[in-house]
Amino acid sequence: MTVPKRSKSKSPTRAAASEAPPSFLLPSIIDNPAGWGPPAAAEGLEVFLGINQVPYAPFSRFDRLGKVVDWSAPVSHLTEDQPQNQRGNRRNAAANEAVGSGTASAFAFAFSNNELLDEASFSVVDRLPTAAVSGNMRKLTNKNYQGSYGAKRGGGAGPFGGAGGNVAVFANRFKTGANSNRGGYARRGGFNRYNDKVTRLRDASIAVGNDWQVKEEIEFNRLGKLYFEVEDPEDLSVHGKCLFYDKAFDRITTKTEKRLLPNAAANTTIVNPTASADSILTAYADEAEGRVVIASVDVIAAIMCCAKSVYSWDVVITKTGDRIVLDKREGGHFDLQTVNENAMEPPVENDTDSLNTPSFLAQESTQIFQNYSMQILKSDSEAFLLKQESPFSGEAELTGLPLASGIQRYRSWDLGDDIKLIARTTIDAVVEGGPATATAAAGTQNSIIESNLFEDSILSTPVPTENVLLVTTRCLNEFDPRAVGSGGAPDWRSKLDQQRGAVMVSEIKNNGNKLVRWTIESILSGADVMKIGFVSRTNPKDRTKHGVLAGLTVKPVEFAAQMSYSLETGWGVLRAIVDLIYGWGDGKYVMVKDPNKSIMRLYSVPNDFRGAAGADEDA
Repeated sequence: MTVPKRSKSKSPTRAAASEAPPSFLLPSIIDNPAGWGPPAAAEGLEVFLGINQVPYAPFSRFDRLGKVVDWSAPVSHLTEDQPQNQRGNRRNAAANEAVGSGTASAFAFAFSNNELLDEASFSVVDRLPTAAVSGNMRKLTNKNYQGSYGAKRGGGAGPFGGAGGNVAVFANRFKTGANSNRGGYARRGGFNRYNDKVTRLRDASIAVGNDWQVKEEIEFNRLGKLYFEVEDPEDLSVHGKCLFYDKAFDRITTKTEKRLLPNAAANTTIVNPTASADSILTAYADEAEGRVVIASVDVIAAIMCCAKSVYSWDVVITKTGDRIVLDKREGGHFDLQTVNENAMEPPVENDTDSLNTPSFLAQESTQIFQNYSMQILKSDSEAFLLKQESPFSGEAELTGLPLASGIQRYRSWDLGDDIKLIARTTIDAVVEGGPATATAAAGTQNSIIESNLFEDSILSTPVPTENVLLVTTRCLNEFDPRAVGSGGAPDWRSKLDQQRGAVMVSEIKNNGNKLVRWTIESILSGADVMKIGFVSRTNPKDRTKHGVLAGLTVKPVEFAAQMSYSLETGWGVLRAIVDLIYGWGDGKYVMVKDPNKSIMRLYSVPNDFRGAAGADEDA
């Protein structure tokens, strides 16, 4: 029997679907010409109305995809009481930190302190096997030995103690100047504690009065681009007398140390007045035509290298018509010699170590400076005399003591735009040298022969004029190479003879402002050479006894180039400040270096401001 085949008929619905072409609707794209993401207006954004309120987590394609949790890492070395303060942990944490992890996020789980207490019972079981503790080690975990056993000797963190030993040792290491009993930071034991630096807030050299007004604020990073060329100065007059330098101090070594006489300057009168107290300077200012600026050489040098200064200092400025007077404040600290001012860890004021605080070190260094400058000179019978006596001879009559060796050399510079700078410079001593030595030191010829006025002003000299070199004397001092504030300088007694270059590099780093300032003073004074002495304490704990270890002779211009200092930049700084003051009205101003920032501020002060110590209280 044959079964008839059923005919296959297509359903109407399926047939219609096969005949209709596929359809695809493109979504509408809304452009935002103002920036990325959806526009601020909501027109046409019915689909995206709620997107702006949806929280999101910031991300970056460069984020590391780490593990959700690492159960194999030991948890005993990182507890709540011991944060990630080691260098390695900080570095690893920064490398694995995701973008936006430091910002608030809606996905972050927030909890309160009360919830922390509620969850205190939660803990993770560490199934890793632990090493058995021996009997000797159990003794170290006794409460009498809290902290690291190695920390008592300067050791670092260990599994049997904290990172810093007991609290007393940890808190007092800045007072003792070391992380251990045998050395300082990162030396014989212990690691460098970067986060343990003390925030040093220094006091200003003068208290700013309530009625002072800020006229200008100058950031030091803006001064490095200034440049101004000044022609050679003109000698106006020279006064006084000089003693000859004793060359025996050039041959001193650490093995032939010479004792520094503590009273070498006690029998002399040392005078270094400010510009307004110098009758010769004021007389030259009265005779000058046009605009004139008068100052002493130390004030000019401080302004020219102000960008290198760290400690606070101030200068009183008086503008009267076309005259500007730059004065040191009477009774201030301008003439004190700083110690390790530019070191990474300069000396700090504290109550436990009164020997090595900045104030005591400055007083000690200033006294050493004066005694050394007198001891290195020969007897008065070999004086280099000038026709005009010193303008400060009256001070010597009041004290009954002779004036200290020194020639006052008044010079004038043309700053352009009808501005003249008249300054009193100082030559501390002279040294005898043959014609070849004098020519080599000065470049072509010595400064005396270059200046016809200077040569004509000589009254008597024991050696020919062409063999005389003009000298400025300066002195560096070492207090304690192991103390806080030493700046990592090498021990002079062990390194000065064989590695004098390394010692000078360290001094340029730690006392850059002082050395540049000395060099500028020597250049402006027209000195042929600068003599630098090295004086150290005989006992690091006794600041009253010192010894001369060595002497160094440098040419000021070449020494400035070795320290990468441009004299033209210094002239640019001085000219910029002078232009600022000439743009203001007559009156008194005070220029103050900020004690904690690389900023210099110029204030307008009342006309009755005296400028003496204690005047800031009355201002």
